[in-house]
Amino acid sequence: ALPIYFAAQSVVPVQWRFVVCGHNAKRNVERFVHQRVLVLGAAALAHAHDGKHHGAAPPAGAVAPSALDVTLYDESLLDQDNRRVKFVSDVIADRIVVMDFIYTSCTTVCPVLSAIFQKVQSGLGERLGREVVMVSISVDPSTDTPHRLKAYADKYRAQPGWVFLTGGERVIDKVLEGLGAYSQDFTAHPNMTLIGDGRSGQWTRLYGFANPNQIVGQVDRLLAARKQTLSKALP
Repeated sequence: ALPIYFAAQSVVPVQWRFVVCGHNAKRNVERFVHQRVLVLGAAALAHAHDGKHHGAAPPAGAVAPSALDVTLYDESLLDQDNRRVKFVSDVIADRIVVMDFIYTSCTTVCPVLSAIFQKVQSGLGERLGREVVMVSISVDPSTDTPHRLKAYADKYRAQPGWVFLTGGERVIDKVLEGLGAYSQDFTAHPNMTLIGDGRSGQWTRLYGFANPNQIVGQVDRLLAARKQTLSKALP
């Protein structure tokens, strides 16, 4: 098999360096995540994942969080267990949300995103499924059936509280548009992570491949803000 090339950049912008991942690609990628680096596909792979590609990589430093407004549509979707759920009422509710966007036939960028989420899952511990929910939305709903999402979720040992969602194309497109994640060509969808508070409506966006600790840190800040708000409300 041909080796896979990734370009790696640390959180603080540094000179680009290229790393070769051959048969040990998965292990190398996990090492990059563990060492808190951002892995960006080299130019050839940024435009072709076996004929499929994501959008252009963000500029250096684009992983810095930015506040944003989102519109949450309470549409009926399907999770990886083929259960029909309401996007806002059932999945988000009043919890802290960590969200990304993937498709199961992606062979380069999405697996790295999901490997990062797997680390976030570990970092959240018992909070996952109670105070916090992780959500991965398929941008290719015509292909990504609940069965495919279940198999994909199992590869990353997704635990209860990490929800994978699909649904009708029009419904998914509407949900993605509200989140600022829609792309007419799903293979060029934005590479980003959203972190939000379903109760306060405060949302943050991280472009690129975010550090798992950065994601968990933002979750911690949102939870701390809730406690502070509650303490102020008490007599």
